[in-house]
Amino acid sequence: MPSKLHDALDMDLYPDAKDTAIRIVDEFATSLVLEAKSLAYQEKADVILSSHIEDANELIRTKRKDAISKQVSQIIGGAFFGAFIQGFVTELSNGNALLIGIYVALGFVGVGLFTWGLWK
Repeated sequence: MPSKLHDALDMDLYPDAKDTAIRIVDEFATSLVLEAKSLAYQEKADVILSSHIEDANELIRTKRKDAISKQVSQIIGGAFFGAFIQGFVTELSNGNALLIGIYVALGFVGVGLFTWGLWK
């Protein structure tokens, strides 16, 4: 295990790891150039400028962040809705009106979060 950053930088890549890294970089480069071409086309530009590449990179990063927030909201919303179902049924049989109201509110929040995650 390397103890310093310099030692880590001197480590060799296993051939399979090197091939995987090259493949991933190529895929990203292809996505980046395609997105930059799309931006340039939308602006009716004759050539792709470095600003198009930078904007495309920012757009790709933003899409990734949005995808993560969508997944998190869907997971949390599903958990809230699952808690609502279990708690509502339990408290309905016990007759506790306050907890029934809390679980109903939890269900609405859960459905709202899940739906927001789907449509975002």
